[in-house]
Amino acid sequence: MDKIILVVEVIKYNNIPTSYTVKKNADTLEKASEYLVALKNLNESKNTTYELFNRFGQFEVDEIKKVESDGADEIRF
Repeated sequence: MDKIILVVEVIKYNNIPTSYTVKKNADTLEKASEYLVALKNLNESKNTTYELFNRFGQFEVDEIKKVESDGADEIRF
């Protein structure tokens, strides 16, 4: 079975229901994390967040940071 990870935009307002929109999908956590970081960096709205989801539900990723090691870039969680 193929693994699909969704990058979901979550918009929360006080007076209307929360909105969920799939912005991107990826076949690896690394690619999904790249999309997530890019969308978070471009986001200027305090009501909008971005989250990762797989077929089981939302990922619990506390921190995404880029670490250089052995001449190759890595993303660690």
